[in-house]
Amino acid sequence: MSLFTQGQGNDQQREKWWPLAKSFQILGCYAQTELGHGTFVRGMETRAEYDQTTEEFILTSPNLTSMKWWPGSMATVATHGLVIAHLYLAGKDRGVQMFMVPLRDMGTHKPLPGITIGSIGPTMSNAMSDNGFLALDKVRIPRDHMLARFCEVTVDGRFVSHTRASKPSYATMMWMRANMVKNAGQMLSRAVTIAVRYSAVRQQGLLDTKAGEVAVLDYISQQYLLLPLLASSLAFWHVGYWLAEFYQNYVPDNQAQAQELHATSACLKAFTTQMAARQIETCRRSCGGHGYSSFSGMPHLYKYVAAGEVVEGDALVLNLQTARYLMKALRLFISGKVLAGDMKYLSYWLTNAPQTGPLRVFKDSRMLTDIPTLASVFECAAARLIALAGRQLDLFTKETGVNKEHAWNRASPWLIRASEAHAEAIIFTRFLSILDSPVSHSLRALLKTIVVLYGLWRIEQNPIAFMETGTLKPSDMHDVHSLVIEQLKVIRPEAVSLVDAFGHPDRELHSALGAYDGDIYTRLYAEAKKEPLNQTEVADGIHKYLKPLMKSKI
Repeated sequence: MSLFTQGQGNDQQREKWWPLAKSFQILGCYAQTELGHGTFVRGMETRAEYDQTTEEFILTSPNLTSMKWWPGSMATVATHGLVIAHLYLAGKDRGVQMFMVPLRDMGTHKPLPGITIGSIGPTMSNAMSDNGFLALDKVRIPRDHMLARFCEVTVDGRFVSHTRASKPSYATMMWMRANMVKNAGQMLSRAVTIAVRYSAVRQQGLLDTKAGEVAVLDYISQQYLLLPLLASSLAFWHVGYWLAEFYQNYVPDNQAQAQELHATSACLKAFTTQMAARQIETCRRSCGGHGYSSFSGMPHLYKYVAAGEVVEGDALVLNLQTARYLMKALRLFISGKVLAGDMKYLSYWLTNAPQTGPLRVFKDSRMLTDIPTLASVFECAAARLIALAGRQLDLFTKETGVNKEHAWNRASPWLIRASEAHAEAIIFTRFLSILDSPVSHSLRALLKTIVVLYGLWRIEQNPIAFMETGTLKPSDMHDVHSLVIEQLKVIRPEAVSLVDAFGHPDRELHSALGAYDGDIYTRLYAEAKKEPLNQTEVADGIHKYLKPLMKSKI
């Protein structure tokens, strides 16, 4: 809540609410999602109507589906909530706004009049999040409780905007999405740390009968599972920092910049959270049976990241939001406009290359270890998929007639692929800046190998996107796979050092398999001995239930 107050409140509101929140005199929550609406913010049903006679807003949940559902810290903790509601002035909808709403009595902590509040019940993970529900029955708050950095309601009920941006209240949501990209990389790096350390210690099988058992990580098949994920976590983490910096530097009144930030944060959040969840599950499976144990730390990581796939926007919806931006950029290009920012590549490839037909940007597939060549492959594929989505949308629009939303719905599979390709191109090209880090020559060479591995592996994971767009031929895929294996050989000797460099302390990993000292078996046994069932020689219930059953004549 403090984040939104700082970002959306005016000077007076920040001076009033921020010190109270910072000193824990009030405890807040952010109430946006409703029982019947999530990512589609415009569809929210909670209402805030201005009463000019009392200079108050009246907040109402008009029906069951308008009840706020999922806000963290709401169920039992929050004293105040930032409630997202449609503002109505003289019956006219002025869009969604943020309102500071007292929820509980500051003395007794009981819900205030008109407030129905409670817990939504158990969730898949993060029980400490205290997720709750909220229904508002004609709850009145003062006029100055609407956050007013970008717009306000005057005493006489006029709506006054302080910015040219169309959706300034979305700005803080974009900040949260930017941080979720970075968080996806961080969580994945924890899982990779556990899996790589475990695989370096765990011995299984023989490669040479005279040398004894070998570490699981010495099997190329295990390297193929884990080392690309090491590269992936580093890429996500790095692009997350870049996106957070983009947010810090953008100017809300700059409409073009705000739209780019919204589109970029949407597709990157969708892509990285989905990939992180899948890749953490791969890390868990790579640990064999021990990965199934809670002591591995893997189940907790997976459940935590899985929540991120839907928090702050479902992946399909976010990709379609980005696709609208991409289609707008495509139309601007077709009309002769110059594209800027992360859309420069679209102008370049649609100007300097045909939009259809084979287009290999290299003479020999061995050139794919050249980083500029790899970047060209990603950008060219994305540009062509964007153009393809545009052609499909135009085709369906002509077939459907004036109903553009039906055409958009029919074209959505192409539009989503275009958004995902755009995300892939951004991640790879932004990942390249890691090579500008002030490090030793040998470390830079290793980082280059990691970047190349990430690019080649992503091509191998999604070959259709590159073959369909003509940037690669089916015959190239054999060489891509061979080049991936070559990069693994270089990275394997440094794998443990690389995950150590992530700097995750044991207290953060919560893993018997991934502890820094590598003493996995001692730690597993020590954790098992702590279990309540192991505190007595005979478990509770044996004599009460099982012994009578064993003595019966059933």
